[in-house]
Amino acid sequence: LGEHVLAYDIAADGTVSGERRFARLSGWTRSDRGVSSSGADGLAVDAQGRLYVASNAGIEVFTASGDALGVIPLPKKPQNLAFAGPDKRTLYVVGRGAAYRIAVQTPGFGGRAK
Repeated sequence: LGEHVLAYDIAADGTVSGERRFARLSGWTRSDRGVSSSGADGLAVDAQGRLYVASNAGIEVFTASGDALGVIPLPKKPQNLAFAGPDKRTLYVVGRGAAYRIAVQTPGFGGRAK
């Protein structure tokens, strides 16, 4: 299921159930050798519940219900990302020997330090 971001229900005791496909990654590709991968790695969430995923396509952005909003293209494939800075209005992205700093209008999720 590497073509999709998966979602789960998490109970109060920490048990996980209800696996489901949350969003389809546009970065899903098949190499010349027949290997398929989305390259999905790092994830981040903004204050409006949108999900940001580092993938082969760039930074894929999804609504809180899993609908694709678009892709932030980058010169090199990203591997990880995080909202940071005093107001969390900067998205930092790293990967393949590169680092990017992207100003965003909506801050990152405020419920955790990162």
